[in-house]
Amino acid sequence: MITSGGNQDLSPGADKTSGSEFQNNGSRFGFRASHELNSDLSAFARMEFRFDADERNNDGIKDIRNSYLGLKSQQLGTLTIGNFDSVYFEAVSSLFDVYENDGFISLDSGSTSSRGDTVAYASPAFNGLQGHVQVKHISGNDATVGAQDNSSTTSTAAAVTYSWEDLYLAAGYNQSRDVSDRGATYGGGDNNSAGEDIWGVSAQYKFLPNFSARVMYEELGSVNEGASASAKKEIVGLGATFNYGQGNLYADVYDVSYVGDISSSNPWAIGVDYRFSPMRVYAEIFDEDVSGENIDDSLLYTVGIRYDF
Repeated sequence: MITSGGNQDLSPGADKTSGSEFQNNGSRFGFRASHELNSDLSAFARMEFRFDADERNNDGIKDIRNSYLGLKSQQLGTLTIGNFDSVYFEAVSSLFDVYENDGFISLDSGSTSSRGDTVAYASPAFNGLQGHVQVKHISGNDATVGAQDNSSTTSTAAAVTYSWEDLYLAAGYNQSRDVSDRGATYGGGDNNSAGEDIWGVSAQYKFLPNFSARVMYEELGSVNEGASASAKKEIVGLGATFNYGQGNLYADVYDVSYVGDISSSNPWAIGVDYRFSPMRVYAEIFDEDVSGENIDDSLLYTVGIRYDF
C-alpha cells in the first residue's frame, strides 16, 4: 500500500511520519488443517506467519499470529488452545474492523489479554444465542524471586452473541488485568494499559441485501494508576457498509472520551474497494481528530492492492 498524511509531531527533533511511503500491508502465509474424528467431533489447527514484503530485509518472520489447535462438536461446542484474537474482539468490536489500514478504533482490537497462552470455549448456538469464554494464563516465571508476588495469575474474557435473520447483537467483557505491581508478565497480547474491565456492546442490522449498519459502545470500568491522560476511556461508534456489486463502500464515525481532562474527539474513516477475485484494490481516508500542542492533524490517505489465496 502507499500512504500519505496522518498526524505529524512538530516538536524539535521529531521524526517525519506523514510523508508518502510504500508500506507492507500485513503480508502473511499460513496453514490450516481439520480432521473428522467422528460424525460430531473434529480436530482443527492453524499456524500463521507474518513478514514485511514491501522491501528487501533480513528480519525474516516478523511475528507468529493466529496459531492454535482445538476440538469442535456440534453438540458440545468448540474448545481452542493457543494464540488467537480475544473472544471480546470477535464478538463485539470486530464489526468495525473493516479497514485495510487505519480507521478501526476499539479498547480491544484483538490482542488485549489474548493472542497467546489462552484457552477459549464457545458453546453451541441455541436458537441464535451463543456464549464465549476465555482464560489467558499470565506466568510469574523469569522474575526475581522474592522481589514481588511471583505467582502466576489469569485474565478472563467473555461474550454473548445473538443472531436472528438480518440482526446481530453482542455484549462482551474483558478483564484486561493489570499486573504491573507483580512479577507475573503477559505472553503474546498485553493488557489495555489505560485500565481494567472493558465492557462493550454492539449491533449490526442488514437493512437491504447490500446495505448494513452497525453501532458499538465501549468503556473502561476502572483506570490504572499512571494511565496517560490521552488514553481512550469511552468509545461510541456508528458505521455502515454498502456493497455495490464489484466491491464495498464503508464508513465509520466515532465519539471518543479520554482518561484525562481532554475534550472528546470525533475520528472518522471512509473507504472503498474493488474486487476481481482473489485480488482487490482499495482507497481509504482516515481522520484521527487529534489535537494538542505541536501536532499537525492531517488526513491519512491510503491506496493499495491485496491478493488472497
